[in-house]
Amino acid sequence: MSSSRKLKMMRRRELPFELVVEILARVPVKDLIRFRCVCKTWRSLFQDERFYRQHMTHAPTRIVSFRLSDILLGRFSCDNSGNKAEMILQANNILNARGERLVIDASLLGHCHGLFCFCFDNRIFGVWNPSLRVLREIRKPDVREWSEMGFGYDPSSQDYKIVLLLKKQGIHSEALVFSLKSGASRMIEFRDIGMLHSRVPGTLVGENIYWHVYDAKVKVTDKFLGFDLVSETFKFYPGPSNCGKGFPEVIAGGLRGGGLCTVGVDALSGGLIVWSAQHDDKIGGGIKSWSKICILSPGILEISTSCRIHRIFVVSAITYAGLLLVLVNIDGKESMKRESKLLAYNLEEKSLTNVETSLSLYSCGHLLTYVETLVPIPGRWKL
Repeated sequence: MSSSRKLKMMRRRELPFELVVEILARVPVKDLIRFRCVCKTWRSLFQDERFYRQHMTHAPTRIVSFRLSDILLGRFSCDNSGNKAEMILQANNILNARGERLVIDASLLGHCHGLFCFCFDNRIFGVWNPSLRVLREIRKPDVREWSEMGFGYDPSSQDYKIVLLLKKQGIHSEALVFSLKSGASRMIEFRDIGMLHSRVPGTLVGENIYWHVYDAKVKVTDKFLGFDLVSETFKFYPGPSNCGKGFPEVIAGGLRGGGLCTVGVDALSGGLIVWSAQHDDKIGGGIKSWSKICILSPGILEISTSCRIHRIFVVSAITYAGLLLVLVNIDGKESMKRESKLLAYNLEEKSLTNVETSLSLYSCGHLLTYVETLVPIPGRWKL
């Protein structure tokens, strides 16, 4: 057979490039990193924004928890009956080439598109993509003290932004907005309502970052402060009438549209109360109203956890695979020992299950979900 005929046959067997892209968009990031060596075309494709945005829509959701000494990665599974749920937790130390630990003892500002934004002890900011093992150090903003903080993406400018609310007295407050794309920062004024400011990360929903408002007595109010990443404006929104006592968890949920959710301890029953926000028509729009998802009574919680409950505290909450996962600490009626439990609530079936875990949950930090992405960080340095 002639060489020209062999070449024609090989070309007939080649897949169309569009189909190759569709296949690669469903391949895990760790494999795509190795595939960069296959050819220049693939290497260039993986750096194309249209491709890594497409890949992000197919990327699996992961569970992560940042602790003082290491990072927990979780894999959740549930049988077909929904009666048995299990989460495998694995401790990981994220090291650089010199064997030094990174992103430990750092404050998390927020996460978006598989990127985590941190502030380290020396007040250096960094953005980390754990899938690419890439960390970018960001120029220190010219501020000394700040309270609320957030991190998110502005689709209009295709830019990631850091938001820091500055501690101010009176009715006028300021916030610093830092652009990762340009490296520029600007101050934005907004009218305060006398809220108690504390260094807490905001919750990103679409194009908005939200913070729950507390009063001077550290009591939760029925208001939220929102920041629009596109228009760079602040606005106060109504919250649930009774979102729970103490410090309710505010999460970006997949409950009834994927909007903002709160999970707290009901002041009347002592059980858990869950609310979901209805947003404006546009994706990630402002809050219009709230609806109560459920109240899980102490009796239901005792059956699921096999504990006699005296008091219960919400530690963390996430939505994952159509379930609401809530990490709680329980003070028992008959024991002085505090227990930690992970509960899975199925919204459609209205069922509650205790999740078995491979590691102790007592030292577990806040649970987060993220997707493994190829999203690059310009000006980065590698681990």
